[in-house]
Amino acid sequence: MDLVLIRRCQAGDGEAFGLLFEEYKNLVYRTVYLTLGSTAEAEDLLQEVFLLVHRFLDSYDPKRGAFSTWLYRITVNACLNWRRRRPSIQSLEELADEPADGNRPLADDFAEDDCVRRALDKLSRKLRVVVVLRHYLDLSYAEIAQITDLPLGTVKSRLNLALRVMRDDLECDFPCLARSAAEVQR
Repeated sequence: MDLVLIRRCQAGDGEAFGLLFEEYKNLVYRTVYLTLGSTAEAEDLLQEVFLLVHRFLDSYDPKRGAFSTWLYRITVNACLNWRRRRPSIQSLEELADEPADGNRPLADDFAEDDCVRRALDKLSRKLRVVVVLRHYLDLSYAEIAQITDLPLGTVKSRLNLALRVMRDDLECDFPCLARSAAEVQR
């Protein structure tokens, strides 16, 4: 199904591209939101990613991997490039766009605890990306390595470091919670 849709898009079928967007927009939005932590940035980058997909869809080769893997790679690279171009301090307009009560549109989807989100937000981009891809989007280590263009061992070590940093951060606020999470991981 996806390959037929992609072939139609590559042939210039605009309706097919609209269907492709509808099928994958949530995947892109979730990835951006979890990586950057902002609904405004997720909405902006959703559009930017699909402009890139439209522009480079002819370069997609199904022999090299699944379309979703190709799309994740474009999305992750767009997130990293976005952060490089944007200042690290949010503008007042961006802060005003975020819900004041801390509820996020995806909070129900991920049953995400605020303290875990804060710990995730404290990670560097390199570490946050592997956590999001592995634990929120449930990708395999091999898929993460392909998406990030990193060796498998680097993916595993970054994930290990990220989880250790998050556990230490959570342990400061909730010693019992962090210890029980570490025991579950063993």
